[in-house]
Amino acid sequence: MKQIGIIGVGHLGSAILQGLIFSQYVTPQDVFISGGTSGKTQQIAKDLDCQFCLTNRAVVEQTDIIILAVIPRILPSVLEEIKPYLSGNQMIISTAASFTMAQIQEILTSHQAIIRAIPNIPSRVCQGMTAISPAKQVTNKQLEIVKQLFMAIGKIAIVDESKLDISSTIAGCSPAYVALFIEALADAGVLAGLTREEAYLMSKQAVLGSASVLLAQSMLPAELKDGVCSPGGTTIRGIAQLEKYGLRNAVIEAVKASAKIKA
Repeated sequence: MKQIGIIGVGHLGSAILQGLIFSQYVTPQDVFISGGTSGKTQQIAKDLDCQFCLTNRAVVEQTDIIILAVIPRILPSVLEEIKPYLSGNQMIISTAASFTMAQIQEILTSHQAIIRAIPNIPSRVCQGMTAISPAKQVTNKQLEIVKQLFMAIGKIAIVDESKLDISSTIAGCSPAYVALFIEALADAGVLAGLTREEAYLMSKQAVLGSASVLLAQSMLPAELKDGVCSPGGTTIRGIAQLEKYGLRNAVIEAVKASAKIKA
């Protein structure tokens, strides 16, 4: 088992960490983490029984795979900090959106195995979605290791780097969109007389079950929709109202805004 380092354990870093441990892909003692000065990282290490490191250097010197789960703004300083301690055999995985492979290589070296991987928060419970783009220097064996790592916490897609930004929007931003939909669905249930607890349970499970069917049966969303809608029935009347009030267009516009798409 390779030892894994995670630099930065905010929302995304801790989601990856928890998912890897929950999935039993790695034993907690084989994970080394660092980040911040608030004491939060040390508490996370204590709670999950993984290795806390006072410095990023300590993480690098003890691990084979280094996940940089930091925001783009501080990624350059972290790369500069760890650069002197990297070996040619280590893999660097960056989860920072909009910070390109070329920018990373400019700070490190063109010979370093670099992978950009954009997971999302559901990785915490091994239901994540990760878009992965490797540098040309990454070998098939190294890529397979990275694929297995992220498959332990959800689904993966290998994409060209040019598609990573939109992938991070679809996978990374959408949990918030879906949560808003679930909340609205539950509000409607409460309006009609359900308790808040009943409405949330029904709404959450309905969304989870619908996605599970689509994935398990490789079904198009339209097929599931059509299967539920009977002629003149209650569901198609609801669909008509969703179309009338622009759900489809609202979602498209939300994705465009998050991804900064002008088209």
